[in-house]
Amino acid sequence: MAHTTHRGHNAPMTSPVPQPLPDFDIVLRGYDRRQVDELIDRANSTVAALTGTPVFAMPTPLPGQPARPSAEPIGSEELRTATLSLVLRGYDRHQVSDTLSYLVEQLAEAESRKARG
Repeated sequence: MAHTTHRGHNAPMTSPVPQPLPDFDIVLRGYDRRQVDELIDRANSTVAALTGTPVFAMPTPLPGQPARPSAEPIGSEELRTATLSLVLRGYDRHQVSDTLSYLVEQLAEAESRKARG
């Protein structure tokens, strides 16, 4: 299995083009995929609400499928302290941790810019 990680950790937050969603490896014991997907969705939606641009491009629903409900906002501190369950056949822990750390940075920067006006 190829080691794929989130690309573009150093991309500026003001980049007008969202990055592709991370593609995590599935490992024997890793983080719960549903929990990770939900956290990334919440953080991505929150950054988009604060800046107008999400960090990651979200997939477009297929014709006939309902639109995704909007995710509950999350703050950078809540994201930083979030705990994830370890499960069989979960996402690679290191890849997830790297991506969540990146999202915490992007979210904190967006919060700071919003506070400064």
